[in-house]
Order: sequence, then C-alpha cells, then structure tokens
Amino acid sequence: MPELKVQAPTLISPALARATNASSQGRYWQGVDVDWHDWKSGGRASSPALDHDVIAMRTSGMVRLTQVRDGKTHTAIALPGNVTLHPRGMESNWSWDQPGAIAIVRIPPALLADAAESTLKSPPLTMELQNCFGRKDPFIERIIALFLDELHAPPHPAQAYTTEALSVALARHMASRFNAPRPPAEAGPLDLHARAVQRVKDYIQENLHQAITLDALASLANVSRFHFARMFRHSTGVSAMAYLERARMARAQELIRTGGLSMSLVAIGVGYEDQSYFTRRFRLRVGMTPAAYARESGAARRIPV
Repeated sequence: MPELKVQAPTLISPALARATNASSQGRYWQGVDVDWHDWKSGGRASSPALDHDVIAMRTSGMVRLTQVRDGKTHTAIALPGNVTLHPRGMESNWSWDQPGAIAIVRIPPALLADAAESTLKSPPLTMELQNCFGRKDPFIERIIALFLDELHAPPHPAQAYTTEALSVALARHMASRFNAPRPPAEAGPLDLHARAVQRVKDYIQENLHQAITLDALASLANVSRFHFARMFRHSTGVSAMAYLERARMARAQELIRTGGLSMSLVAIGVGYEDQSYFTRRFRLRVGMTPAAYARESGAARRIPV
C-alpha cells in the first residue's frame, strides 16, 4: 500500500499534496481549509501533533479503517458520512484497505476560539476538541458537502463570503458538540501581575516571526498553561492567541506600509509560512487582502514584483 505522510505542522507535505484531488489552497477562501482525496487503493497516512484541529469525512467507499491516536488503536468499517476528528496536539496514524474518497477540513485555532466565545454560555479560555474515531453527524455532513460543492466549482466573487459563513457555522457546531471535558477550575488569582503581562507582550512583539505557543507564554508568566489562559484573558480582555494574531496583523500592516517587501516575505516576517493562509487571516482581521491594503496605503508601487 502507498504510504503518505504529513511532515510539517501547518503545511501539507509534497507527497500528500500530490495525492490531493482538489484543494482550497490558493483560493481566496475565508475560514477553514478543505482538501479532497480520492484514493485509488488502500493506504496509510501519518501526522505529527498539529497546531490546528482536523475533521476528516468519508465521501465514498466502504473501508476497514484503523486509527492510532491518543495512545489508543481503533478499527471499524467506515462508510460515507463517517466523521473522525484529529485534535491539535495529538500524533495520529491511519490505514485503510480499500479505495475511496475523503474530505479533510482544517480549522484554525482562532476561528474555533471565536466560535466558542460567541456560542457557549461559559466559553473555556482555551478551546479544545475531543478525539473522535468515528461517528455520524448530519450537520457536519451537510456543511462539508457544501464545501465540496464550492471546491469543485470554478472560483467566483461570492466564494469568500460563502466559505466564511460555512466555516463559522461549522466552528460553532464543533465548539458546542465536540468540546473536550475539562477538569474543574482550581481556585487561584484571576489576574496576572502587570509585570508578567508586560513580559508576555514584549516576548510576543519580539518574536512575531516565530512560532509562539501557549506553553512558552505561560512559562514567561510563571503559571501553568491552564491558569495562564484564564488569567491572561481576565487581565487583558482577550485570549492570548487573539492578542498574538492582532499583534501579527498590526506588524504586517506596518511592514506593508513601509514597502520594499513582497507579500510572501511579509507573511514570513509575522510568523506565517503559508502565504494563502496569511492572506485569509489578514482579510478576516483587516477587512481586505494584503494587496488591497498596500494599494490603499500607497505602498504597492514600492513592493518588488
């Protein structure tokens, strides 16, 4: 059987990309990323711990599917409509014995956090989804079918708005139906010390070009990751990841206004290896694409071709 591996935490490996039959990568989509694979035989795939959650839904074929995740092995017959969930932070392995097609949906953490804040009565400070080896979910099935309709249609002007609306609906459903159970909150101070907050903010500003994790920020504040997320939000009014993205976008706007850098270098300079993902997040936060922002700010003429 062919073996396909995802090597990078945020990018599809060349081997898997070649096996992708359709993808939202490179389109002006908003929200989630969607890939569709039509496997012509059985096979295997593996993934390291990712920085985003992944939903996979079988769209054709009946296979014997084995998954290894979270220290558990699960084998079952998977039919069209079967949904599995690979939460971020977990390694995962899959193997299947027959041909068939699947849709893979990647959910950005910021989108999921926004969905939890707007949907849940008491949103967690760090939104985490539970591991799922397989279930039927009519809502997810319908939403992914609509994504695939857009994926197989030629790009059109309304596609960004359509995919953004579908992404928000899917993220809110996941936040309300698949949120992982959390341990009871421990008593403790609600606010971080002002100096700890400033250390975190300074670190973020100095390292926007690098990957920044909650664990690293919590270490700077000298508290656990769980307490840090709760205390940072209480102290600043926003989650640490939302603050990080705002800082990245503010720096990106500054780099674009200054001019002299291509958009790919701007993306790398604020911590995004994937330029298309950077473009989607910029448009969501700023209200226009980086190229449109450059034109409005008068910097477009100074950006190298």
